[in-house]
Amino acid sequence: MDDRRKERIAYNEGAFRKLNEQLESNVHRGRGAGDYAGFVCECGDGDCDAVVQMNLSTYESIRQDSRLFFAVRGHQEPEAEDVIDQTEHYVVVRKHDGVSDIVEATDPRA
Repeated sequence: MDDRRKERIAYNEGAFRKLNEQLESNVHRGRGAGDYAGFVCECGDGDCDAVVQMNLSTYESIRQDSRLFFAVRGHQEPEAEDVIDQTEHYVVVRKHDGVSDIVEATDPRA
């Protein structure tokens, strides 16, 4: 995979993360940490519209690291990220060093 494609994937994932942050702060606000909520898949496919269900405490733990994203199982890009955790329905991935500057710069919490 060439560097431009990896960069495009990183920007797409950053855009999905921003959307999820808006969902978390506007739609899911006031729910308990153990409550489940729906978030958009943060894969690199700009056309993906899959939904990931996870509890809010898991969502918050993922957001603690700018290089972490979650995606529906099978939507990960091994050339651009490593799976560091998985459930029956989704994976948590860490972006490779080559695009860390992009995902850190697009992190709404940074």
